[in-house]
Amino acid sequence: EADHVSLALPSLRVDNFSQSLVEKTSKVRKSGLTFAAEAGTQRLRDVINKNVTWEQIERGCRIAFREGYTSVKLYFMMGLPTETLEDIKGIADTAQKVVDLYYQIPEHAKGKGVQVTISVACFVPKPWTPFQYCAQNTRDELREKQKYLLSCVHSRKIKVNYHDSATSVLEGILAKGDRRLGAVIEKAFHAGSVFDTWEEFFDYDLWLQAFADCGIDPNFYNYRPIALDEVTPWSHMDVGVREEFLAREYQKALRAETTPPCNRQCSGCGANKLLGGPCFAYNQDQL
Repeated sequence: EADHVSLALPSLRVDNFSQSLVEKTSKVRKSGLTFAAEAGTQRLRDVINKNVTWEQIERGCRIAFREGYTSVKLYFMMGLPTETLEDIKGIADTAQKVVDLYYQIPEHAKGKGVQVTISVACFVPKPWTPFQYCAQNTRDELREKQKYLLSCVHSRKIKVNYHDSATSVLEGILAKGDRRLGAVIEKAFHAGSVFDTWEEFFDYDLWLQAFADCGIDPNFYNYRPIALDEVTPWSHMDVGVREEFLAREYQKALRAETTPPCNRQCSGCGANKLLGGPCFAYNQDQL
């Protein structure tokens, strides 16, 4: 505080955001706050098993606005399993409700306007998660959803940021790839693919050429669903969590049924056998 340091907090879970935390950070120069809203509707938040509600988002933003914050970023994912255009519209609706909330609070900073930034990441199915079985949205599908989201935003108080769909698509391919992709990675590297996490260096066409040169169809890895009983390139690995548990959780997700967190109830995933940390309320009968 004495050195006039600005403190920026990382993306926050709204259910863990408290009055005491914002009071401590508000003593120094304010930057912005980022809340992980995850999805635009409660239905979709339940699908991905995120214990986040609009009431929690509203509470977190209300606390921030009362303490003088005027900039809030809301983090969402796009391309989630079972996602519809209604869920995409829900992202814009959530941001608009946060803007409206700011002006409903008497304690909001006078003479200043609010800025709500929507930050949208493209969802990438990953191994050893319940969504390893689902197909990734295509690049065209993600582009159309991004375009639709922009059409749903009507306030100058709302800014939309999103990632290039090409990098997310490549990430999805590499995430669920097998050992054959080693040749593709080497081919892309020798062709000049270096520092690809920097957008100015990323060349998607270069990667497509590397796949073609190696005779590999990249769509095989990320654009098709995986059968629940299919042997995957990572099936031989043991990370503790059983694939039977992942398949069960995936089926529950499609029904929008949530699973409680580990500190409330053990769901018998199998991770406890690695003894890498506490497994609360462990039930031997579930494993």
